[in-house]
Amino acid sequence: MAMKVLTPFCCRKLDSFFSQLDVDHDGFANHCDLFERIVTRIRIMFTEKDADALEAIWKMCYDTFLVPGMKKINGQEMLTAEVMVGYQDELYANAPMGELRKKCTALFSSYFDAVDVNKDGVISKREYAHFLVCMNVPPEDSIVCFEALDTNKDGTLSREEFVNASLQFYFDMEESPGARFYGPLKK
Repeated sequence: MAMKVLTPFCCRKLDSFFSQLDVDHDGFANHCDLFERIVTRIRIMFTEKDADALEAIWKMCYDTFLVPGMKKINGQEMLTAEVMVGYQDELYANAPMGELRKKCTALFSSYFDAVDVNKDGVISKREYAHFLVCMNVPPEDSIVCFEALDTNKDGTLSREEFVNASLQFYFDMEESPGARFYGPLKK
């Protein structure tokens, strides 16, 4: 058994993320909740080219951070918040973090390109809201998240701000702007 490395804040962040992925709020998230519904929303919100890129990136995140933690529950592969947090704890205790961080940096730079729908080199509040709607976050909650990630307060997200926020979400154990990368935190 790996030693516990996740902080209480990190557990709260992951629990918040799980809650928005658990669309029917039954305490379980399966492939449909975690992948198919998100991809369907991506296909509605983005152009075909950007949707293809976002789907490929979400598939990598899904395969890296969610699928390995799934357990057979009621005859199908599922996650609960507790199982997800346990898997993440094991991952952080045992994975070569330098390699994983490097992989995620490249991945989220590609994510930026797809979310930047008008290709002006920055992500607007509207573009970010579209991205979060795909993750089951209501548009009104996206503004607070966007403002937390906009560290230089210029009203847009640069590639650096977006990638740094994503890395903070996945790797920071304490409060940081990136804790809201995928949406608001539960109280």
